[in-house]
Amino acid sequence: MTAGPGGLPCDVRALLSANCQTCHGATPSNGAPFPLVSYRDLTGKNPSGVVIAQRALTRMKSATSPMPPMPGSPVSAAEITVFEAWVTAGVQASVTDCSLPPGPFDGPVVCTSGTTWAGGRNHGSPVMNPGLPCIACHANNRGDDAAPTDDDGAPQFAIAGTVYPTGHEPNRCNGSPTGSVEVTDASGRVTTLAANSAGNFFTTSKIVFPIHVAVIANSKRRAMVSSPPVGDCNSCHTQAGANGAPGRITLP
Repeated sequence: MTAGPGGLPCDVRALLSANCQTCHGATPSNGAPFPLVSYRDLTGKNPSGVVIAQRALTRMKSATSPMPPMPGSPVSAAEITVFEAWVTAGVQASVTDCSLPPGPFDGPVVCTSGTTWAGGRNHGSPVMNPGLPCIACHANNRGDDAAPTDDDGAPQFAIAGTVYPTGHEPNRCNGSPTGSVEVTDASGRVTTLAANSAGNFFTTSKIVFPIHVAVIANSKRRAMVSSPPVGDCNSCHTQAGANGAPGRITLP
């Protein structure tokens, strides 16, 4: 195996990036107790004295308490085989650089699209103000009638947000027109919301909470590990991230 930064084999690093580092990043979020980024991270021990790599393997293989937790997609059997072989062989380090790209939340603040919302009248445009909290804004501009499609006020969304290519994009930067957001509500009903040309997605349809959310693009899927308390996605998925979110809603 060749290895990437931190002495991790390339296939091990790719597995962790794809399946674990949304929470177990360099700065852990969503209650994750430790990072899973570098060789040092994986060869440390938890408070019970178990090597972190072994603990990670146990949780990946667990039928009752798996990692990633539901509703996240499980680590594939092929990936687990690779990781288990590395752990069983003694978590050997290497210094070869595999030059894998950084994860979605590893990079700097950047407007990937190079274009921003030009402004103008904030009325009637589905591409307005990408990155800003849609529901909070619309709640302050609803007119006299609370109907979902009120003619004299802003539509009242149940779910709304913006999808971006990377994790730290500035407000009003246009997001990605590729991909969709899948919302599964408490009744099991699935609503799929396509991103528009600004990366914005939204619905005025009734959504029964609690919900589970995943982003889908190019036959890949990234599921949110916890159930969001509200449907105003950009209120937590800000440029820097808030309330446990690591940053923007990003493509898988």
